[in-house]
Amino acid sequence: MRSVVELRVEPRRLRETIENVADPALKQELAARTLDLSIRAEEIARSHEAPEILRMNISRYRSMLAAGTDDDQRKRIVQEMLRDAEEMLAQVTGKP
Repeated sequence: MRSVVELRVEPRRLRETIENVADPALKQELAARTLDLSIRAEEIARSHEAPEILRMNISRYRSMLAAGTDDDQRKRIVQEMLRDAEEMLAQVTGKP
């Protein structure tokens, strides 16, 4: 699992990259990834000390995956967020 600091650095780098990209579709894809990484970093920062929030997020991510999506990038991001939340819950509660 990447740290909050690492997750906050990547969106900054992506925003700089977006400024130099001419392709609108690529710009949109990079902007979506930037937003997703930013949200992920803030969720990790907020929930690190609150097992209840982590459990709630885990349930939400599992529901999102169960509902399915045609967007492979969105699915991958939700899977990453689920993995992060499960790892953090294990750290906070001391249970694997």
